[in-house]
Amino acid sequence: MISGQSAGENPEFIIPEKINDTLNKTQLEKNYIKTHFDAIVVDTHNDFIWQVHNKGADLGADNSFTHSDIPKFKKGGVDVQVFAVWIPMKEVKRSLSFTKKQINRLNAYQDKYYNDFEIAKTYDDIIRITNAGKLCGIIGVEGGTAIENSVDNVNVLWDLGVRYIGLTWNNSNLIAVSAKDETEKGKRGGLTPFGIDVIKRMDDTGMLIDVSHLGESSFWDVMKTTRNPVIASHSNAYSINPHFRNLTDDQIIAIAKTGGVIHVNFYDEFLDKDAKLKRTQNAYQMFSDELNELNDKYGDDLIEYNKRRDAFLREKNLTSGTTIEILLDHIDHIKKLVGVDHIGIGSDFDGGITPPVELYDATTYPILTKRLFERGYSEEEVKKILGGNFLRLFKQVCG
Repeated sequence: MISGQSAGENPEFIIPEKINDTLNKTQLEKNYIKTHFDAIVVDTHNDFIWQVHNKGADLGADNSFTHSDIPKFKKGGVDVQVFAVWIPMKEVKRSLSFTKKQINRLNAYQDKYYNDFEIAKTYDDIIRITNAGKLCGIIGVEGGTAIENSVDNVNVLWDLGVRYIGLTWNNSNLIAVSAKDETEKGKRGGLTPFGIDVIKRMDDTGMLIDVSHLGESSFWDVMKTTRNPVIASHSNAYSINPHFRNLTDDQIIAIAKTGGVIHVNFYDEFLDKDAKLKRTQNAYQMFSDELNELNDKYGDDLIEYNKRRDAFLREKNLTSGTTIEILLDHIDHIKKLVGVDHIGIGSDFDGGITPPVELYDATTYPILTKRLFERGYSEEEVKKILGGNFLRLFKQVCG
């Protein structure tokens, strides 16, 4: 949210019947920007903290080599970011200690940039922090190896501020079989007995269960075991692109039945089966001089900057590569299948991904908001996708 505004200050939104109509285009332009910056925008999966470890990125700096950082989040209207602690294979044998070090990095940024960034542990924290105009961080873990071989480490991670755990990354572990191993190696099995105990402890603790990266057999075991809503922090629809990292219609329906949320991933290979063949430069790489000039002229006025940038990109008529339209196709599919109450955003920025050409970094979230309106989503629906659905779920499970 823009500092000083609240989510309840939105004017009535008018959905244009004809986007080409000048008056309606003006109304759309006026309202999508206000709606975006009034809403509490949540992204449930970002690997920035790995870029700190691997490349020396600084959360408070406008890094030239990252998708995200505080300046980019502010320009993109992002209010709540879940920072995922990813555990690379070389660190698996000391997963918990590595996770603690990454969390310490985030805590250090909270101390260093206390006027701009604070980590939330409760729903009330989220509301307080965002109302103060700060970026609100939440800690997630990508890979159940962080639990190592002790269920009690769920509580250790909870006390450190972790609020979701992705049960597997691409590698299987003591908890479950990963989607990658199940698909590419033919590895069999679902939740282990230890994994069942982990799910029960996570439920008892209030830790969100993240099923992204999870093998399908393990997924169904989770559905039978948990009594809480679950999330997919960064996954898309298998029916649109049959990639092992995506969710089948049956899985999407099962998540929705728990009250859970599927957060769409921006990675082109998960969005589009032909992504590698179609891959091209993103919009910023193609037009960096022009976009930098717009930023220099209008960057201090978020509303004017976004209007000018959107107009510029529309003039360029970007059709090559994987575009934002296929991301919207995934959102449309999930909506038709289970309704808008079960859709969120989990970009996977700074996780080694190539995003859609228009969504080149974290400053571009308003573009997604506008395209949702253009596809006929109402203001209420857009606000749910931007963060409302996750906030409801977080409050219910984590407290």
